[in-house]
Amino acid sequence: MSEIDISTEEYRTYTYAPFGTYTIRNPVKLFVMPSDGTEDGSHRVIDADGVTHRPAKGWVGLSWKAKPDAPAFVA
Repeated sequence: MSEIDISTEEYRTYTYAPFGTYTIRNPVKLFVMPSDGTEDGSHRVIDADGVTHRPAKGWVGLSWKAKPDAPAFVA
């Protein structure tokens, strides 16, 4: 499992087809799980309140907004 600091993001939004979104406000850590060969690896996001999110598979887009003066992306 890989851990990435994403505390530079204000939010991240997952878009699902044909409609629908899931937004995580103030994400701080991203954990990427390795693929076991039978399916793609999944991931978890922990927000500033300590809540862990596991976005459902099937999203077709991912967008985020960096905090002011932060890099546009870190990974």
